[in-house]
This record gives sequence, C-alpha cells and structure tokens, in this order.
Amino acid sequence: MANRTLRLAFAILSTVSGCASTYKPNELPPPRDFSVDVPDMGDGTGGNGAGDDLAVSGGAGADLSVAHDMTATIADLALARDMVEPCDGDGDGGVAPTLWLAAPSSSGLFAARLRGGTWTTLPALGASAAVDDVAIAGVAGRPLVAAKLHDTTLAAAGWDGCRDRFVPSLAAIGAAAATAARPALVGNTGAGGDVVFRGAVNGDQRYYWSHFDGTAWGAIATQGSFLSTLPPAAVRAGGAVHAIFVGTDMNLYDGVVQTTGGGAATALTGNTSAMPVAAAVAPDGAVHVLYTGTNQHVYWFVTSAPSTVHDLCDGQAAGCFIVTDAAPALAFGSDGGAVAVWHGTDGKLYASRLSGTHWGAAVGISGSDTTSLAPAVAGDVGGGIADVVYVRADGTPRHAALTAGGWQAPVTVAATTLSGAPALATTP
Repeated sequence: MANRTLRLAFAILSTVSGCASTYKPNELPPPRDFSVDVPDMGDGTGGNGAGDDLAVSGGAGADLSVAHDMTATIADLALARDMVEPCDGDGDGGVAPTLWLAAPSSSGLFAARLRGGTWTTLPALGASAAVDDVAIAGVAGRPLVAAKLHDTTLAAAGWDGCRDRFVPSLAAIGAAAATAARPALVGNTGAGGDVVFRGAVNGDQRYYWSHFDGTAWGAIATQGSFLSTLPPAAVRAGGAVHAIFVGTDMNLYDGVVQTTGGGAATALTGNTSAMPVAAAVAPDGAVHVLYTGTNQHVYWFVTSAPSTVHDLCDGQAAGCFIVTDAAPALAFGSDGGAVAVWHGTDGKLYASRLSGTHWGAAVGISGSDTTSLAPAVAGDVGGGIADVVYVRADGTPRHAALTAGGWQAPVTVAATTLSGAPALATTP
C-alpha cells in the first residue's frame, strides 16, 4: 500500500514537471528590499537591517505610538487657516469697483460695501473700547479704516485679502497714539496711506501724522505748526499730504505735512469758521474747500485762490436759501463735477452741484428722513455719479444715489443701528 502511494505521488510530480517544461516560465522582477529605512536615532539602531526600525530606540514603543508629527504638532493642522480657507493672496476686495462704508455701532465698527448695485454687510470689527468716529480710504485697491475710540485711542484696520474681509479688530497705530477728534485718512494710488489727527493728552491742540506702507504704520510725527480744536480734512495734492483745518483763531489753513515734523501752514485769507471743513481734489488737481460760515451760510473756494470765496447761493435765482447748522461734505462725482451735501436747519439733507464757478439750486435728498449726524459723500463707481450715506434719526443707515436722472429716493443699507457718523471710500 505504501509503495502504491509513493508510485502515485511520483506520477503526479512527473506530470506537473512535464507541463511546466512545455511553457516558458514568466520572468519575475528581482527581489525588493521591504525593510523600513529610518534615520539612526543616535543609539546605532537606526537604518535598514536593524530589528527595531518601527520602534523607538531602546524598545520604548513604536514610532507610530509616539508619532510626534501626528500628535505634538496637531495644532498646526487646527490653525492652518489656509487649509480650511484657501487663500490666493487676492480675495474679493479690489477686483471690481466698490463703494465702502464704515460707521460706529454698539458692537464695534460696522462695515459694508456696495458692488454691482447690491449692499453687502461685512463682519463687524471689534475694538478695545467703543468707537466714536471713523475715517476710511482706498489704499492700493483695498479699504483702510482709522477710528477714534472712546478712550481716545487712535486705531486702524486694513483689509484681509485672503479672507475677503477687514481684519477682525481695530489696533492702535502706535503705543501713544491718541486723538480727541475724528481722524482724517487719505490713500494714494500706491500701497500707502496717511492719517492726520489731533492730539488728546492734556488738551493737546497739535496735529500729528503717520504713514501706512501697506503693512504697518510708521513713526508718528508732530505737526507743531498745525493748531486746532477741530478735526482736520486731509487730501493728497502735488505729491504731498495737505491738512485743511480751522485754526484756534477760527481762520482756515492749508497745512503741508512734513515727515520730519513741524509742518508748514498757510492761512487761507478771509475764511473763518467754527466747524470742521470739507476738502476734495478735482480731476485737474485743484483742491476745493467747503465750509460753514459763522452766519450758517455754506461757502466754497479753491486753495489756489483762497480770497475768491463764493456763497453757494451766488449766481442763483433770488430767494436761494442755503443754510446749515453743521459741517458740510464734499466730493467729486464720477463725471468730474463737484457735489456738496449739507444738513439743513430742518434736520434733512440737501445737495448742490457745481457748474463753472456757480452752484446749482439745492435739492432735498433724504426725503422725509431726518438726521443729526454728518453725512458722507463719494463719487459713484457703479455707473452713477455720486453716493451719499447718512444715519437716519433712528440709527438706520440710508443710501441716496445721484444718477444721470437725478437723485434717487433713499434706500436702507442694512437692518442695523449705527451710533456715529458714516465714512465712505471707493476702490479702485
């Protein structure tokens, strides 16, 4: 029986060997090294061939159990915002003509933008104290805000292009930056911006200046020749930053900022006011100034000819009555024409347009709305001529647009309540 079994096994083996010899065997790849190559851990046990490639030296457990890169640095994955919120370095700010709005609110700083005819509310900016006043300007296609906080801190915030929003919080522009009044902010076509503000410590009446280079604020320079109890207006003309302001003697001045301090101020002869002035640069580079006289009339002149002053009623039909109990606002529309806006003694807002050297008849632009806060005006970037935003008496932000067909009925920007005057800027 055993012999028969052995003969059968031999027959089967012979058959298989015969089949195998009938076909060409497959060519197998050379053997591969499946060992784990890890660096030497300092005890001579690392590298291929050691029996503990998957273990920590000394047999303290597998690398996977310690896995420093997977556990000790797991916070890097949690904080890696670029993995959660992809950033292309551009975001949505500045890619299309935009009107930017900023205004104080009970929750910090309210922000919104108008693009393509639609208002969008942006995340609010926090602050270390309540926000009293704000200024806004376009800097290299992005908005920049500067604000006076209730504790007099001068704070600012730029645009986060990666997140398509302002940075979350306002931050002081310097260790001792303080202001007693609304700052004036001006941008330029490059990456920089400039702020001019009145001091706050011990009744300081001097103005100060600082430059934003697109990333950080520079040293604060005292403009000792600029003395005022009121906030300034700021423009960039002829490559220099100008502060147009009412001096402590109630005369108007044109101050050219000096980066080393001091400043050079020139009296704008024959012009006096007890309220802040408005200034804007015309397409031809001329600086226009609008102010409220001590008789409540609204006046206008160009800084190159400060003694040639016009009442906004000059040249108009008999019966023109333009008076205000507040500071006016001024901007140049998208068509190159000047637009003046002021607060009437009845609490409503009115506007006029400049034609040559004369202003047109006053037009009511706020409907039945009344306001106690200063309005903001800017040139339109969406196909119209100019935009005005004001805060209605109940705190609601309202928008009135000037188009080729005239002033449109005001609309609500957002269902929110604002606590301070608005500021507007356009980009690009």
